[in-house]
Amino acid sequence: MKKITGRFLKTIIKKATENLLKHKDEINALNVFPVPDGDTGSNMSSTMLEACKYIDNTDSENLTEVWRAIKEGALMGARGNSGVILSQILRGMADASPEDFITPRDVVRMISNARKIAYSAVMRPVEGTMLTVIRELDEKLKNKSFETFEELFDWIVETVKDTVSKTPRMLPKLKEAGVVDAGAKGLYYIFEGMRDAIKGDIEVNLEQVEQASVEELQKMALEEITNQYCTEVAVRRNRVFEKSELEHFLNEIGDSVVLVEQDDLFRLHVHTNHPGQVLEKVLEFGEIVKVKIDNMKLQHEHIISAQIEKEVGVVAVSPGRGISEILKGLGVDVVVPGGQTMNPSFADLKTAVEQTHAKVVFLFPNNANVLLTAKQVAETIDDREVIVIPTSYVQECVAAMIEYDPDEEPSDLVKRFEEAINQCVPISITKAVRDSKYGRKRIKKGEYLVFVKKELAAHGFDLTKALKAVLEKENAREKEILTVFLGDNYRKSELESIQKLIGEEFPNLDLEIHEGEQPHYPFLILLQ
Repeated sequence: MKKITGRFLKTIIKKATENLLKHKDEINALNVFPVPDGDTGSNMSSTMLEACKYIDNTDSENLTEVWRAIKEGALMGARGNSGVILSQILRGMADASPEDFITPRDVVRMISNARKIAYSAVMRPVEGTMLTVIRELDEKLKNKSFETFEELFDWIVETVKDTVSKTPRMLPKLKEAGVVDAGAKGLYYIFEGMRDAIKGDIEVNLEQVEQASVEELQKMALEEITNQYCTEVAVRRNRVFEKSELEHFLNEIGDSVVLVEQDDLFRLHVHTNHPGQVLEKVLEFGEIVKVKIDNMKLQHEHIISAQIEKEVGVVAVSPGRGISEILKGLGVDVVVPGGQTMNPSFADLKTAVEQTHAKVVFLFPNNANVLLTAKQVAETIDDREVIVIPTSYVQECVAAMIEYDPDEEPSDLVKRFEEAINQCVPISITKAVRDSKYGRKRIKKGEYLVFVKKELAAHGFDLTKALKAVLEKENAREKEILTVFLGDNYRKSELESIQKLIGEEFPNLDLEIHEGEQPHYPFLILLQ
């Protein structure tokens, strides 16, 4: 084969996608930490599947039109850093492609441009990743010449395989974990699938792959509004009171109850038919600082008839349904389901931003793997200002939203958000799923892993001992509030041990417990 047409390019991309999907779980398992939250395979698969969907929606077999479908679909389906970088590799190849057909000589130029575009998309490129694969391909191809695509792709697959095997030497954390880079391995399977198509294996079956989009997860049947008034109150308390007393009252007269405390302020959210009773009740505990009551029935009717435009809106990514409700109660307009194993795509975030109908939108990615996608959304949307607050952990978003006031100037809100994020300590607790090594630490399967941000701060089979060590290191005796978000796999005995630890060793901390329902992490903790 000496040339590739638009028609055959469709087959090549689909075959590459099929091969990637076959190895998705393997790629997900190539995780640096022994934690069951690998997502690179899923993210890269989402990117390629959306490209295939756009291909299927394109009747044209013109090479330029096919490339346009591929790069647009890949960007819309891109999830996480790996998905975004992959979309940029495809974009680089597309932009450097000829208009009529591709020859082996053209691929050299296309790979070179893919390297340029992919590296420019990452603020701090890291070697030992899929970026290294495309860089080494570019460097080594410049001294090569191939007559046929069979020869070219045999060479590409072997070269990429060799580069993947060397990634642990380039990135110490890969060597310590005993794994190769997941993104690099995913790129290998993509090139391998391309080679298979070029060598005659053109049967492709993607129908067995079922993947629900974030939009589908967000769809909810319209329900009758039983509690008409959305009531939000901020109160400066003048006496100590049992939080459970107020929660019990709010649950009796309404639903969707959220109650958050910080210093001498507390903020509540409830849907009720009796907002006046809520105001009378909170006056027993202090002075009302701010109140907001919305008639949800009128709001619903207004939204149906016309789109509302407001000054400021907030979009946040949430890993669990319980956390989503808390974020909504704090003022988040649109919550996008997603987390470590299900990063929202470019399209998911873009749609959410548009749904706010706001002139200025704050976007909280709440995961380092979503940050790049969020920034691309902000750069792409030009009909409103999108401000990305670079949160890597949902606990940071909760801390920031406690400070949220939609009537403040956006520039002042940014300062308040940044201050709240800098002062909080996000702690994540999970369990090791395999024996591993991290730095000089040897980790055994079944041990508790306690992370402060991205650093493994403590580990061991004794949860209380590990958490205590971390809290002492983070000066918890000088803090005021410890908020615990319960994951969908927490155990009651574990929670009781945490409650006992705080009660005995850190009595200065007000302990708040919420159902977070996040996967993989039985406990997400916010120390303030």
